[in-house]
Amino acid sequence: MKRMKLAILCHFSTSQIRERLELDVDKHYKDFGLWNVNIIDGLKKRDDIELHVISPHSGMKRPTQEFVMEEVNYHFFWKELPYPWEQLEFHICPQKKRNYSRNRRYVKSFIKNINPDLINLVGAENPYYSITALDVENIPVIIHCQTVYANPDRIKNTGKMDQYRWDTEIKLFHKTPYIACNGRMYYHLIKQYAPDSIVFPRRWPSPQFPNIPEVEKKYDFVFFARELSKNKGFDNAVEAMGQFVRVRPEATFLAVGKKDSNWNIFENRIKELGIEKSVIIHGPITSYQEMLEFVRQGRFSLLPLTMDVVSGTILESMRMGMPVITCRTSGTPSLNEERETVLISKIGDSEGLCQNMLRLYDDKELQEKLINNGFIYIKKLDEKNAHNREEMIAQYWAVVNHYYHNEPIPEEMLFKEESVFM
Repeated sequence: MKRMKLAILCHFSTSQIRERLELDVDKHYKDFGLWNVNIIDGLKKRDDIELHVISPHSGMKRPTQEFVMEEVNYHFFWKELPYPWEQLEFHICPQKKRNYSRNRRYVKSFIKNINPDLINLVGAENPYYSITALDVENIPVIIHCQTVYANPDRIKNTGKMDQYRWDTEIKLFHKTPYIACNGRMYYHLIKQYAPDSIVFPRRWPSPQFPNIPEVEKKYDFVFFARELSKNKGFDNAVEAMGQFVRVRPEATFLAVGKKDSNWNIFENRIKELGIEKSVIIHGPITSYQEMLEFVRQGRFSLLPLTMDVVSGTILESMRMGMPVITCRTSGTPSLNEERETVLISKIGDSEGLCQNMLRLYDDKELQEKLINNGFIYIKKLDEKNAHNREEMIAQYWAVVNHYYHNEPIPEEMLFKEESVFM
């Protein structure tokens, strides 16, 4: 049997990984990037793959740390200089910091020692590690897109854009022809920037969703994301809640996530709307399991997306039996193709969002319908994704054979435009 030496370049953190790393105990850590953990778990302990994971991690006491766990070779490097030197370097020479020359040296050294057959970059929009793929020579790289950052709708919907992230992502699209994405919108953006790219439908191993016990409902609506930001539609949620409490002053709104750099704007708006007593803000929760258990205290999920095709938070809410109110992105209408699964309003339409909140609030029949339809959707999704791991590995081999042996990519593996959401 042929054995592929595969290096995955990504970022993530779990409690199991943190137990193996030597970390600064004074720093706060939390689980994140668990979709990358799904890929790792799906590929470990296989006879046909020697798996290496290259990843930055904050708070490491040494510049690099390497170990083997469950037959996976982990190669971690400093995400940043130890505080306060990181802050000093940023103020003295911010452009040098943006070049991430230190990270590039670490990753280049790892790749030289590993000498992989293939590199899988997950998250081209995160330049602090994705930029290192620009230095790879004579090894094929396949990009797994979590999103496409270089999206004109980002400016329209969020009013924010990091030009460096945008430019780095496009450079990576030009660097490698092999890209996997999820959704027709991302496919068209990739083809716009790199017309000759070979695009696959993104196939990630399905997660093993944790058992989240039933809990007492303490809040009406809950918003949860890695960051409470306009990019995630938090501003829209606040405006809608401001309108909602005029009709239902007893209602409560729980928001879980990291406060973004513009938090004072949100804080001031909450005060202007007079909903300080209705809004409960909770910072990020370290454990993924504990975060879901906490979020499940909400009756309904209020998730007014702006950029996601379909966010993981929507699917997590469905799995926990929480009716979802969201916005129309390129992917969310697909949730209602066969039956009404979520309530959808226009992006930025706080009045429409509020109307859906009012529609759901007291309608027990609608609540049960969305819960049951959500379970049906998830069941079909899991059946559809049952073979994702094998399809992903088949894509890896197709890239390896195309790059090294000039074998054509099988037509049936390529992205099909008629697939709206995959």
